[in-house]
Amino acid sequence: MKRITKVGAGLLTLALAMSLAACNGNNPFGENGPKELGSLKIGSQGFAESDILAQIYGQMLAAHGYKVSYVTGIGSRETFIPALQDGSIDMIPDYAGNLLYGADPKATATSAADVMAALPAALDPLDLTTSSAAQAQDSDALVVTKQFATDNNLVSIADLAPIASTITIGANTEFETRSYGRSGLESVYGVKDWKFKAIDDYGGPGTLSDLLNGTIQVADIYTTTPSIKQNDLVVLQDPLHLIAAQNVIPLFSKSSYTVNIANLCDRVSNVLTTEELMSLNEISAGASKPSAESVAKDWLKKMGLV
Repeated sequence: MKRITKVGAGLLTLALAMSLAACNGNNPFGENGPKELGSLKIGSQGFAESDILAQIYGQMLAAHGYKVSYVTGIGSRETFIPALQDGSIDMIPDYAGNLLYGADPKATATSAADVMAALPAALDPLDLTTSSAAQAQDSDALVVTKQFATDNNLVSIADLAPIASTITIGANTEFETRSYGRSGLESVYGVKDWKFKAIDDYGGPGTLSDLLNGTIQVADIYTTTPSIKQNDLVVLQDPLHLIAAQNVIPLFSKSSYTVNIANLCDRVSNVLTTEELMSLNEISAGASKPSAESVAKDWLKKMGLV
């Protein structure tokens, strides 16, 4: 998953350390006084999509009587997991696959159903829980131009196997060693002997430029990146679930979770699709550079949620 690294086996130790630091007055989130009934602190991870998601869920809750405040730019799970545990925040939008791997480094689930089935047991020892996952996913995807797909009859990743020795895949440096990189592509889909070009921009402008000019033939671009739609790119299907499902999912501390809060979040998640999330990112990146607050507000109204 982009921007946020997986948390290793030391998560529980790190959480305890940060909780102790908070007790010693070094809490970056400030002092935590008595929690006001009906108040919620919603976090975001520090990139535009996370800010928008925090605002969408937060504004939905605020519209139904909750007093909502936001803690933005928190960063990775190494920071926001302890923040949930010590009450610095109450909820943060996350991504299901990487949340599972962060909570349980030994997890192997990749399909959306398997990831969701595994999450409760992985989160329980951390005193965390979730509401329902959204339809929307923001995950790594192997992407080609429409012309290249047409010329080579490409629909799924498996279709790359016959031409693999002739292609170059462009992605961040770590792609080759990831479970869905060189070893995974060969073992799951028989895609081997391809060349690799490291482009460390998380599927950004450099990756897109190389894909469009033919320097690379396949790119690792995240599914909600506006350039996919803007350039009519083709996302290759992954029927064998090589790449773990990364459904958007609200993550809560158990102490903050209630059935009513979950139901309100579920109303958002039920209509939040990958296409809608891609559109939200496109609006956010537009020339007028609207705030995450205004993007979320307009979307909630459009969907009839507030």
